Amino acid sequence: MNLAGRDLVSINDFSDTEIRAVFDLADEMSRRLERRTASGPCRDRIMATLFFEPSTRTRLSFESAMLRLGGQVISMPDARSSSAAKGETIADTVRVVQHYSDLIVIRNPLDGAARVAAEYSDVPVINAGDGAHEHPTQTLCDLYTIRKEKGSIEGMNVALCGDLRYGRTVHSLAYALARFGARITCVAPPGLEMPDHVRNRLRRDYDCTPAEFTSLDQVVTDREVIYHLQVPATQVADAAGSDQLMPVWDLMSLFDVIYLTRVQRERFRTHAEYEAAAGSYSIKRAMLDKAKKDALIMHPLPRVDELDYRIDRDRRAAYFRQAGNGVPIRMALSALLLGAEDPGPGTHPPETHATPVNTPPGLVCPNERCVTRNEPYLTPRFVSVAGHEGALQCAYCDREVQQP
Repeated sequence: MNLAGRDLVSINDFSDTEIRAVFDLADEMSRRLERRTASGPCRDRIMATLFFEPSTRTRLSFESAMLRLGGQVISMPDARSSSAAKGETIADTVRVVQHYSDLIVIRNPLDGAARVAAEYSDVPVINAGDGAHEHPTQTLCDLYTIRKEKGSIEGMNVALCGDLRYGRTVHSLAYALARFGARITCVAPPGLEMPDHVRNRLRRDYDCTPAEFTSLDQVVTDREVIYHLQVPATQVADAAGSDQLMPVWDLMSLFDVIYLTRVQRERFRTHAEYEAAAGSYSIKRAMLDKAKKDALIMHPLPRVDELDYRIDRDRRAAYFRQAGNGVPIRMALSALLLGAEDPGPGTHPPETHATPVNTPPGLVCPNERCVTRNEPYLTPRFVSVAGHEGALQCAYCDREVQQP
């Protein structure tokens, strides 16, 4: 099946086979960039980047990708300079911009905003981050980095650390890691744990229940290592250097990938509370002595103080290589959605576990940042989830609500 004309709003909009097709084409794009032989498959195509929130890596890598494909870019880098400042809705914005472009990339602070854009646009829409909901192209970049540097995603023991409640990058990434067979551990300060709707979907759709801790600087027992972290006993014994399991382990020593996100100061009542939370998962240079010699330290950036600058020279620090991978990934994705490249045989849409339902009278999404609570022309829409009678999920932001 051709990917031309498709949208990418959630990482779950693409099947595993389609994600692999993006990776394979990204490999080819990387080779073309190295040889400086990009053929310009997107000549005469225009990308519109609509960013209602600040961005450096995402916007510039998308625009660089399109230019390297031979296309052109029109950009709205600041909502204050657009008609959104006058009250224009998301729907009206994309219905206008679709006449000026062949592909729309949108970032918006409202959860579910990209789904609205996709519904009202006749050209493909790519979600570049919608509130605290998802950031699927960052997930493609993250998965691609793990596959490229570790050779595989399946079986990797991955720690997701930091602000897991509001950090949209880790929501998309958790779904994808579970789909590709990685083992997930969540390390978050109290109050910033993974949201319930993400936990529920991981358990429901992927039979994945991540281990959870509050600090990277913890020690864990051999029982926790084998049962809670799901590390095979043989691997634990090998790591111990003997046939006997060690009684306790430094948590840092168990991960193949350590993925950090920024804890946001503005969500804390006092600076002291922020310092306590941020310090619970930040990585200092000395902590790397506890980590695996081939571990990857990843971060979607920007960082604040959760990553010691002295780590940058360590080969395990992959975050700048991770950022660089954004160009070939977004080149591949843009070319596929524009029909300028063939994804190869065997691609097919993902199966869905959700069924649309008639919205009960008076039911609204409980998420105050949901796009349906902030765009007046929208009405709430929900889907039911197979195997969970009475539970509904917002069709835009995925927040769960019990059917009255």
